[in-house]
This record gives sequence, C-alpha cells and structure tokens, in this order.
Amino acid sequence: MPSRGGLASLSAMRTSYLLAAGLVLASTISISVLAAPAKVTGFTYSWPRDMTRYPALVRYLQTDRTKAYADYAPLFDAPVDMGPPSSTFESSTEWAVRNELPGLIALAATRYSYTGGAHGLGFVEALLWDTRAGKKVSFAGLFTNPAAAKALLTPLYCRALDKERLVRRGEPTPRDDIFGDCPDLMKDGEIWPDKPVYGKYSRIAISLSPYTAGPYAEGSYDLEIIIPKGLKRLVKVEYRSLFPG
Repeated sequence: MPSRGGLASLSAMRTSYLLAAGLVLASTISISVLAAPAKVTGFTYSWPRDMTRYPALVRYLQTDRTKAYADYAPLFDAPVDMGPPSSTFESSTEWAVRNELPGLIALAATRYSYTGGAHGLGFVEALLWDTRAGKKVSFAGLFTNPAAAKALLTPLYCRALDKERLVRRGEPTPRDDIFGDCPDLMKDGEIWPDKPVYGKYSRIAISLSPYTAGPYAEGSYDLEIIIPKGLKRLVKVEYRSLFPG
C-alpha cells in the first residue's frame, strides 16, 4: 500500500494530468470555434417582382446574384490583420426597369461595393433583355454595324461629356488631362436606349462610373443624347421599329 507521501504524489500527478487534459480540450474547443464559418453580412440583391413574367430573365438575375455572393462571401473567412472589420463590408445590387417596349426591356442596376479601403464604389450597370428571344443583348448587339453606330454616336456623346465636365469643374478640361479624354463609348460606358415617346426611343442613356471620366470625388457621369438621324438604318430588323427616323 502506498505511503501517505506516495498518495499525495499520485494525487498531484493526477491533478496535473487532468489540468493538462483540460487545457488540451479547451484548446481543441477554441480552435473549433475559430474555424466556424463567419457570418456574411451586408449582402443585398433585388429586382422588381413583376419580372416573373420573364422566367429566363429571372434565371439570369438569379445566376448573377449567385455569382455576386460567391465573390463576396469568402472575404468573411479571410483573416483581418489591418483595416476595417468585415462587419462593415457591403455588396448591394438593385435592379430597376428603365423602360419597356415590345420585344425589348431595359433595366439598370445600382451597384455598390465596400470591402475595405478609403471608400466604397458605386456604379450603374445596364441590361437589355430581348423578351421574345429570352436572352441578353448588348447595346452594340442592337446594330447590324456596331462600328458605324459608334462613329455616329461618339461625337454627340463626347460633347455631352465635355459640357458636364465644364459644369462640374468650372473650366474646360484639356484633352491631355488625366481625366480630359473621351472614354470609349462601347467599352467604357453603360448604355441603353431610353425615354420612349409614342412607342419609340428618343434618347440614348450613358453612365460612366467613377474613375472612368473623372476622379472619384466627381462621382458617376450620367449623360443622355438625342437619337440622331441615320441611326435607325443601322439597327437590326427585329429592333428597328423601336427607333425614330
């Protein structure tokens, strides 16, 4: 039989073992908690309810929403060593119908993203949907000759941009200025035909996001130009009746 001293020694050893086991268990629990998926906050994505009239369009928007979430959610699992906490992040998309004519509906999304840094970024994204074919069509895709349409519209667009820059800056901007040129209409702008009158479009709407035509402080440039004569003949047959001329 162990002596009293031996019993005390065994008790001390057992206590040390239990304490060590407890520390290991606590460490395991702590690691398990840290490894749990982070809660994703700040994500919103919406479109008008009556878009259910166009199932293919709804599927397109659902796919876009899934992609937007897939790009955004992993940011909450990344370690944050510096900068704002992920709870301040935001990703929002709100689609609205700008106009609808037989065979074609124009939507524009107001998008905003903030994932750290000095500020977020808001911009507009256009979506033209062929309701008969059930598919997306680009602005350039409305024309039989997109290059000719671009050549016709660009001078009007550049004049509208220069006019708006003058209003915002108070003086003309030289072309060699960092924000003095005219960005490519088809590549850099979000464009859609707009403001139907008696079943025909009357304007071309153009949105340029921050940093495209000016510094961040100037925000987006939202312009519109009158549809010029000669544009209709460049429009594809299936959309031609929607244009004036």
